[in-house]
Amino acid sequence: MLVVVKPSRAKSTSAHIAWLKTQIACKKISCDWFYTSGHYELDVEKLRTLMCRHDLLVAIGGDGTINIAVNAIVGLDCQLAILPAGTGNDFTRQFKRTTKQWRQSLFLDRTRSIDVGQVNQRYFINVMGLGYSAYVVKKIERNETRHRFRYLWAGLSALLSYEGIIVQSAIDKTPQALMMLLFANGQYFAAGVCCSSNASPDDGLLRCIQFSPKTRWERVKVFLSMLFARHKKQPSVYSRNLTRFDIITPGLDIEADGEIIGKTPAQVSILHSAISLRV
Repeated sequence: MLVVVKPSRAKSTSAHIAWLKTQIACKKISCDWFYTSGHYELDVEKLRTLMCRHDLLVAIGGDGTINIAVNAIVGLDCQLAILPAGTGNDFTRQFKRTTKQWRQSLFLDRTRSIDVGQVNQRYFINVMGLGYSAYVVKKIERNETRHRFRYLWAGLSALLSYEGIIVQSAIDKTPQALMMLLFANGQYFAAGVCCSSNASPDDGLLRCIQFSPKTRWERVKVFLSMLFARHKKQPSVYSRNLTRFDIITPGLDIEADGEIIGKTPAQVSILHSAISLRV
């Protein structure tokens, strides 16, 4: 067993670590610990090297820590287990499992094959976005602490300054003015906002959701409707299922699993059954 942890003073992280160390001692399990450094490429490379000696990677943290774990193990013959300890725990939220159930899953030989999204050379397990979501993530990244209220406040205040994006894709030849473009493998993002209630992380599809409100007031209505998972009823919101989407427009920030990971142009696709998750 290899355990990856994002250093944190959060009570949930400390509680998971204490519980797991007790279990490891009682069950006499061979275990290595890896604490992330904040340097993505270095962390992924080290984790991938360490996983050559293990068949189970346990991620203690939120969506960012899970993202690092996923990027380290795609293509390896191993399993992933999660002890949620993040701000929103957006990926794990859709499974509707308790802390006790997530802990029990570490020692149960029961797995579920999970899809992984890919954007250029990076993988994401939950949601990738352009436009408004990336703009908000950049505002949030300036703060050391994250919590749901901070996400909501950053999202609301961003409506006053955000100008939107122009996106041209290989599918839609005509450039489109958008507020946001999401690719959802999971159902939740932004610390608990349900962006795609019908997304399933094991059906081999990404939900592509386009938001194109024309006025600032329409953007406010879309934002408020998202808080109650009613945005798909807005005429400016369009959703479709796909397995690949090529973005031609250059220079747009890309966020994935709550982190800025690069810029467009980008090729977005889905890898079906890419990892085995203990649930």
